[in-house]
Amino acid sequence: MRYGLNRQDIERILHEKLDSNPDWKYYIDDEYILKIIDILVEGIADVVEENNRKLVDDLFRGRKKV
Repeated sequence: MRYGLNRQDIERILHEKLDSNPDWKYYIDDEYILKIIDILVEGIADVVEENNRKLVDDLFRGRKKV
């Protein structure tokens, strides 16, 4: 059973948000900055996915103690 969003869903949502304003890519025309943005999106996705896993683990561990 899966709870929360998975990594791919989180990345998709973040990329959709970034792509919703295409003008920013016009002003940021440096491939290194765009790579940093991609790395940040991947990092945020990893953090949210890990947080979801820990939250579910904590919730189920709390149920077993009761």
